[in-house]
Amino acid sequence: MDWKAIANEWWVWFSGGVTAVLGLYMAWYFLRTALRFMHSQGFTPDQTKAMIRGAAITAIGPVLANVFVMIALAVAISPAFAWQREGVGVGSVFTELAQASNAAIAAGEKFGDPSFTIKGFAAAVLIMNIAGWGWSVEAIFTRYLGKLREKVTGGDQALLAVIAGASMVAIFSYYSISNAIKSTPHLVTVVLAAGLSMLLFKLADWIKVPRLKEWALGIAMFVAMFVGKILAG
Repeated sequence: MDWKAIANEWWVWFSGGVTAVLGLYMAWYFLRTALRFMHSQGFTPDQTKAMIRGAAITAIGPVLANVFVMIALAVAISPAFAWQREGVGVGSVFTELAQASNAAIAAGEKFGDPSFTIKGFAAAVLIMNIAGWGWSVEAIFTRYLGKLREKVTGGDQALLAVIAGASMVAIFSYYSISNAIKSTPHLVTVVLAAGLSMLLFKLADWIKVPRLKEWALGIAMFVAMFVGKILAG
């Protein structure tokens, strides 16, 4: 049996569409709730628009990165199944690709290779779905995170800001370093993205154009990915 025929069945596309609609609804719901909260806190319409614009622009870089990897996932494991997995953002598309590849290796096959069979596909589907349960566990305990935060910080907002900042630095450092050591093109890409992002932030202050900071992340990621691709061949 051809695994591609199964992976592109209509019901796979349909299930992906259902989850995508749910994702769009939740995005709309949270946006509406946030707008109501901002209005109740006295934010002006201009301030609200500026925040939304800044968030949307900042998201361009990460979204493009996900799109590029999503294309690779669609080519390797079928467009329908890639859509079903990522249509609602079940998880990180980067980890999805790694999970599918590792599952195929465990099944004795090579992910994305012409010799890839239904056995490897079944293993990839199983592992990707098991990994998705982590989000469900997180959702169950989300309601208790606020209490945990208060116990850890003791209500100290300054300490909370330090912990949040340190967490972000740790996460990005982990992913950056783990990718930088893979090869020279990876290293150049990481260093270029970090350096260009910092330069653009400084440039925004020098030329007194604060809005440039909104574009800094997206520009840095796109340029670095482009250069990295050229170096990798």
